[in-house]
Amino acid sequence: MSWAEFHQESERLAAQAQGLALTEPDSAQKLYVEAAKAEASALMDVDIFKVRTLGITAVSAVALWFKAREFAEAQRLAHRILGEADLPVFAREQLQVLLQTIWSEEVRQKADAKFTEGAFLVSVEGGQILTGGAPLDLVVSKVELLQSIFFRTVEFLQHMPHRKRGKASFDVQKICRPWLFQAAPGSYQFAVAIEDVGQGNLFEQVATAEEIKGTFVSLLHDATEDPNKSLAERVPDKEYRGTFLKLTRALAPTGNDFSVMTIRRDALDRNPIMLDASSRKVMADVIRKDFTKPRASGETEDTLNGTLRAVHLDQDWLEISVDGDHKKVYGVGETVDDEIGPLMNRPVAVRVLVQPSGRMTFVDIEAG
Repeated sequence: MSWAEFHQESERLAAQAQGLALTEPDSAQKLYVEAAKAEASALMDVDIFKVRTLGITAVSAVALWFKAREFAEAQRLAHRILGEADLPVFAREQLQVLLQTIWSEEVRQKADAKFTEGAFLVSVEGGQILTGGAPLDLVVSKVELLQSIFFRTVEFLQHMPHRKRGKASFDVQKICRPWLFQAAPGSYQFAVAIEDVGQGNLFEQVATAEEIKGTFVSLLHDATEDPNKSLAERVPDKEYRGTFLKLTRALAPTGNDFSVMTIRRDALDRNPIMLDASSRKVMADVIRKDFTKPRASGETEDTLNGTLRAVHLDQDWLEISVDGDHKKVYGVGETVDDEIGPLMNRPVAVRVLVQPSGRMTFVDIEAG
């Protein structure tokens, strides 16, 4: 058989495996093994002077061994190709990412904790980001936001009332827990795996850990790509939808520290979620149109750029320092802790409505 015939057979088997992955995982795994064998045979038949075809086939073969859960075979092939072949840059980088993903998966399998299959890969690049390095406060704030969105997803699927104050309950956190793992350095990356902890005590668990994980990704995708329609259809509850939208907006770059965040469902995801300045603007426009209070007669709109110094949501105010002058803004009671907490003592832009008396009421807040 030729390269084309082996490759076509591999694609056919892999498509069958993908179709059975959710309903018949054992059968799917066997098909992935056969698909990997066919692609490995195709790799042996590639003309060494066709460098791009060689790279694409090598990545495909290693990825299929990984999907087949044959980690040792995937690593052997990846190391051999990296050591022997003259590969294009994209193929070398993808093989290195696959190796790191395999090592992380092996670690999770050896752990006492039970994890869902695979892990999200989150990367940030541009601005202050270095290869394998990023400002600690930036990373911590984004990790906290991802965790907030994840637990909000659990609460949404559990049909719980929209939470405005405090952290997610212990029972929500007991359903499944996000973990942070190292990922191959390309800009700055980390992996988020989901531990399937078990059922909470106070209520019956409605969704499985896999379903929660899938909804989490879908919510991020809808908020980023189509907040007007897709997100509204997925999340009819306006309070929940507004919170998901504002938290996702907070993940996107302002342009000061970095330029793009990429979230991949796994190392093989070719259609990742991309958050950049343009997606942030799309979300901000929807928030401005659908989730901010209208201006009353006699009020003017203004934006305060400064540092968030104090918040008292129960008493309905926040305080922002603008060029050393402390200004109090009222009417923040509908803002949830998850949105405003990570912004404490950080540069912010607060949109306000100014009444003729000079009293300022809250409209929206973003990182400055």
